[in-house]
Amino acid sequence: KDQRLFVAGGTGPGEEKIILDVFKKLKAEPKFSDVRLAVVPRKPERFDEVASLIEQSGFSIARYSQIKSGKDNRPAPKDPVILGDTMGDLRKFYSISTIVFVGRSLVPMGGSDMMESTAMGISTIFGAFTFNFKQAVDALLAKNGAIEVNDGDELFAAVKKCLSDPQYAKLIA
Repeated sequence: KDQRLFVAGGTGPGEEKIILDVFKKLKAEPKFSDVRLAVVPRKPERFDEVASLIEQSGFSIARYSQIKSGKDNRPAPKDPVILGDTMGDLRKFYSISTIVFVGRSLVPMGGSDMMESTAMGISTIFGAFTFNFKQAVDALLAKNGAIEVNDGDELFAAVKKCLSDPQYAKLIA
């Protein structure tokens, strides 16, 4: 309850580094000290690779698979980054998020489904590579139902704006 969660869901190769750089910039600002990041890669074979990338970025990590199975028995892990390394739990992450970035869209992979988070009324951001979801993207952008960004700098600005201005974030949901 005393933290905000930024979820990067359905991410693909090349995106996690951008997202971690954005998160590092956020955490450098005191007003975002309560923000945590959950990274949920699209493909399970990438879980260990992404865990290594998170640690190389200097963040401690809580692996959701360890929490869910009871192997991480800390009372309440406070690691700044949570790795969603289970299948079928992305919706759970979205349901408790403050803001969502929909992956496979900052790199030319076609995007992941952005309708799930927007249907939940959560401020949603995605990249410009969304050719797999053109009709949904067009509808969302026409009604200011999501934010499209082109790169890490624009992602940082959009996340910062949504976290800094809850009224604005509610309008983009």
